[in-house]
This record gives sequence, C-alpha cells and structure tokens, in this order.
Amino acid sequence: MHDLNKLRLGKSPNEVSNIETRQEVYDAVLEITKQSSKKIAIISKDLEPLIYNQSDFLEALKNIALNGRRTQIRILVSDVEAIRNADHRLLDLSSKLPSFIELRKISPEYKNFNKAMLIADEIGYLYRGNANRYEGKINFNSPRECKNLLDKFDEMWETALIDKNLRRIHI
Repeated sequence: MHDLNKLRLGKSPNEVSNIETRQEVYDAVLEITKQSSKKIAIISKDLEPLIYNQSDFLEALKNIALNGRRTQIRILVSDVEAIRNADHRLLDLSSKLPSFIELRKISPEYKNFNKAMLIADEIGYLYRGNANRYEGKINFNSPRECKNLLDKFDEMWETALIDKNLRRIHI
C-alpha cells in the first residue's frame, strides 16, 4: 500500500492501492476523511466501531461538517441495533449536527448488500467487496469510479428508511 501521507485527494495519480488489514482500513478512512472538504458518503453494516467510532475519525468528520453550508455527510447502515448497543459516538455527533450528518437504514430490498464503502468529495474512495473482511481498495483520485459508486449509493439512499433509533435527543 502507498504511504497514505503522500496521497492527496484529487491530486494524486489515479492509482488503486490494495488494503488488507483493519489498521490499513482505518488509516485510509482517516486520511481520506481528513482531506475531504464537502461530501462524505458511507455504507457500513454496523458503523464498525474499530473504524468509525474512533476520536480522530469523529474529529475529522466534525471538521467537515463545520466547514460550510454545502457540506453533506450521508451514512447508510443496516444493523441499527448493533450501533445502538455499541454506544456509537457518531450518533451523538449526528444529533448535534443534523443539518450536515444524516444516517439512514438500508431498505429491506438491499438486505443482501454486503459491501462497505466511503466516498469523499466525489473523487476518492475506499471500497470493500465483502463488508465482513478488511480486504479492499482505495483511490484518492478516481472521479469515474466514484460516480459509479455514488450512483449505487444514491439508489440505495432513495429507498433507505429514516430510523428513530439513529437519532439521539439531548435534553
């Protein structure tokens, strides 16, 4: 895998790098999120706590959300109960910034969808063909592949369900 610190979202060559371990997935997710400025789209069955419930990632996501009015962070999940049971801090963050961060539950018609992805600023992505495994690929500069992934994401987003369990109410 490339040295992630040298990859630049939208500026690095259009090259695919393979990832194989949880640490590589986390490092790639963190780096691509830190470099994003406007849009993040994530599909994760249960918002994998060892990746998406880490302070550095949550801080990077918060920075994107506070970056401006055009910010859009959309997240699709399927296992809402696991997310609630994990006391996922992303739920707190989304409830504090609901105009910028939206979570939805994948609709039943996609119940067999078992892939994981993160798309940043419509130009960089992390993709895992099997959400149960860490093997996957990243590319920090592939608008064409991001368009293909976003087309699938948008198709799923349109049928996704708003689930009250993905919101936390602060009193």
